[in-house]
Amino acid sequence: MKKSVKSLLTLLLLLGVTLEMKAADVYLLTSQTINGVVGQYAVPSNHRLAQNTPGSNVYSLKITSMPEGGFWFRIGVSGESNQMRPKVNDAPLTINDEGTQDPTSYSIDSDCYGNSNAWKVSYTADEYEYLTVNVDITEGSTRRVWIEGKKTSAGGSDEPVALSTDVEPGYYLVGNFFSKHNVGGDVNPGGDRDTIEYTKHVYFKFEQQKDNSFAFSIPACLTAHAKILAVDDYDNKMVYGPGEVVKLHGAKNGTALPVTNGAVGTMGETPTADCIPLVGSATLAENGNYWDLETRNDNVTDDDGMYTFSFTLDGDGNPCDWQVKHDATTRVSYILGDMEGATAQPLFDKRISGGDTGRYSDNNVASLYFNGRNKYWCIGYVVNNVNSENATEQYEQAIKATPDIHVTASVNANHDDNSGTHDKLFFLGNGGYPYNTNDNRNKVRPNQKPFTLNLYGIKRVQFNANKGDNELAKLDDSYGMSAEIELKGSNDQADFTINTMSMIGDAVEGTYDAKTGNWNYTSKAGDMEYDANERCFSLTISTEDEKYNTSHYFRFVANHKAEQNWGETDHNVETNTGFARSRYDGADDAHHTCMAGDANDVQYRTTTRETTTPNKKDILWNRPAGNWRIKFYPGLDKDNNDVSYYTISGTKVVKMPFTYRVGRFIRTYSNSVAMKPAKKAKNNVKVYAAYKYEPPMEVNDCYSEGKVYLRELKYIPANMGVVLVGEVPADKAPADGYKDGDKVDFYLKETDDFYPENNYEALWIMADQYKNDKWNNYLKPTVTPIDKLGNADTDDKGTILHRYFGLGNFHSTKYYKQTQTGDDYIGFFRFTENGRSGANKAYLSIPANKTVDGGVGATYGYIDYNGQLLGNVADTNNNQSLAKMAVIFDDEDNGGTTTAVREVKMDTADADASFYTLQGIKVSHPVKGVYIHNGKKFIK
Repeated sequence: MKKSVKSLLTLLLLLGVTLEMKAADVYLLTSQTINGVVGQYAVPSNHRLAQNTPGSNVYSLKITSMPEGGFWFRIGVSGESNQMRPKVNDAPLTINDEGTQDPTSYSIDSDCYGNSNAWKVSYTADEYEYLTVNVDITEGSTRRVWIEGKKTSAGGSDEPVALSTDVEPGYYLVGNFFSKHNVGGDVNPGGDRDTIEYTKHVYFKFEQQKDNSFAFSIPACLTAHAKILAVDDYDNKMVYGPGEVVKLHGAKNGTALPVTNGAVGTMGETPTADCIPLVGSATLAENGNYWDLETRNDNVTDDDGMYTFSFTLDGDGNPCDWQVKHDATTRVSYILGDMEGATAQPLFDKRISGGDTGRYSDNNVASLYFNGRNKYWCIGYVVNNVNSENATEQYEQAIKATPDIHVTASVNANHDDNSGTHDKLFFLGNGGYPYNTNDNRNKVRPNQKPFTLNLYGIKRVQFNANKGDNELAKLDDSYGMSAEIELKGSNDQADFTINTMSMIGDAVEGTYDAKTGNWNYTSKAGDMEYDANERCFSLTISTEDEKYNTSHYFRFVANHKAEQNWGETDHNVETNTGFARSRYDGADDAHHTCMAGDANDVQYRTTTRETTTPNKKDILWNRPAGNWRIKFYPGLDKDNNDVSYYTISGTKVVKMPFTYRVGRFIRTYSNSVAMKPAKKAKNNVKVYAAYKYEPPMEVNDCYSEGKVYLRELKYIPANMGVVLVGEVPADKAPADGYKDGDKVDFYLKETDDFYPENNYEALWIMADQYKNDKWNNYLKPTVTPIDKLGNADTDDKGTILHRYFGLGNFHSTKYYKQTQTGDDYIGFFRFTENGRSGANKAYLSIPANKTVDGGVGATYGYIDYNGQLLGNVADTNNNQSLAKMAVIFDDEDNGGTTTAVREVKMDTADADASFYTLQGIKVSHPVKGVYIHNGKKFIK
């Protein structure tokens, strides 16, 4: 038997087969938090090392989230009673550069086993992107332990994970509010320095109030510098301050300023017409012009609460008349998402007694919209127990960040609350896990990755600083803090899944049938986008006066379902007050302007809209011609009642989606007002008109190439059709993932119409080279959509006057999708008989002969055949033509055709089986006469 086994082993070795031993269970043992998980000095622990390769005796653990400054550990192996340890406690381990050939290691001698002592690994904050702990347990050799690390590259871990480089327009309170003990990297956005950083932590956006002032609240326990950052529609930035260093503090060094529940500032000191301006500068620096906050919880005043910063605008739109008001009855914390441009959602909390002293309820609740993908941090500062006698470990952790932290006197007035406050803010997460109430996934603490909420819709979220896990609060890098997040209740009236939000009604072009008046709930023309900066759904539309001169209405609709809509409230209907005012700029009355300071409340309903006219539950559109941005804020109050509202604001800048096609972001465009590209970062847009059409030499030659010549313009005149081309952002090349059909937003802004219609030649960028040419543009605007445009128009005799084409790329056409034949290119493609042109777009209209429109076709080109009518035939001579139109931009080298692509020919089987007149008009029921059918002449 033994001989047989030996022979089998020999055979296996000869065949190159290796017998692998079962991998050992090797653990890193520590009491600290590694990779977001609390460890222990026991086997098994929560940190298991992985075998490098099958059969290897080297085991490793990659650490991407580590305690600030360092950590201690031992190594344990399952089945071994003693743990691997250093000979002396705190023995340092050298961190070798990643990939070091002969790393410095610690040899495990016979006296390096036991259950005491630990190695210490030391580093500075953000020094390493990650560390790797390695152990070699080869039998018969001396075991070794060593560490490798990859240092943070310049701009690596210091980059905030929730920082938008392009700040959305608005006013922000900026300051060095965040503790330097926020670790940064891929865990959270990091901390602040000793002075204000104006492009970091731009989360605190002022909200416009009903009196048209702007306000934002922050904890009064903070020690920081603060200023106001203003960002306009054109991405220009200004910072404002009180004109000097204004100190805000408690009574530790004199009289508190402001006094408890008092205010300081210039607001209200003079009539509004004589308001005192804040001092502004385009230089993003403090320059002795800021508010200097020192914590009110100074062991003397200890009145806690919050500050509300406010200001108004003068007649020129500049910030003026500021105020900082203290409120001892209210605390504020925040929730922040990781979305691009996200701003912090304030969560307010009141004292239980309702007065200036006593415990807070710790029920900080806000209504938030979730899309099932994004992640969130809580932003907090409260340590629930800093009593050095009965919470020693928690207190010792807290003083690492705030040495003077203590039990806040006003909160502990009844000797029932030992909480204290840090003087800086912390980002709190749960380690990057989906929220649930198991395994502490509903507990958050500093320096953990954000939590996720795998749900959709409007939900109320509660943040409670006193319901955390005290064991988590005792850990290094928690600084004494742990809190709880909780989803609150459900409400059938407003708490449900929202996949899409839309505006539907006869006030929104493309969402109703003009003949029947029926609303089209499946239309996507009024789809809104969720705006993480404003924390609302928004849509920008262009309107004409007819929507204002006669009554038009709409509702907000979720998921394109008629039974999920918001309209005027029952209270408004019953009292006949509180509607949208018929003229938003008319005399003050009992109705709303729907501007930011006078929002209109709306109510959610689960019943379909009544078709009675008038329907008072419908929302009146009350704006004249122009560009308007609608913001819809669906929400629930603390009792889960619907408190949704909307505002409408005029905008000089509009955000338009461009589609990526064959290496370009391109679209057609038109507007009722003159527009030009906005000067914003990553926003290089060019404007073109279609000057002329040049037919191919042979319309039936597959190598022939018709051409549309585009001339670049200085801006977009009102009611003119143009082609817009957006430059691919320099920070993202096509190789990074752009594919045909992707959309990127570019910005346009209103401008004056500088040139009259009889001098449009001056619009050309290269006007000097075209000084002998007359103006022409074959692009026709559709500021409002034309749903039944078709592909041609005719005179009263049925003769075709113009043929219509839409901008696109060949691979997006139905013909290509059916045949999968031919390379891609950008061009103008013939509409079908059901062709439509959407809002704020344009289509190409080319004369069908050289006499129409006063003979313009004789000079600028005409098309007397059905070129690009994929699947149809020519008007005469049974001549099927698919010669493509090359698009030529006059500002590119050598005319710059987009590409040289052969014409696509159809098989007979793919031809359109419909009947057409000799003029190319489709006929559903042919009567006696001559027609074209399946590419041949047909006599009926």
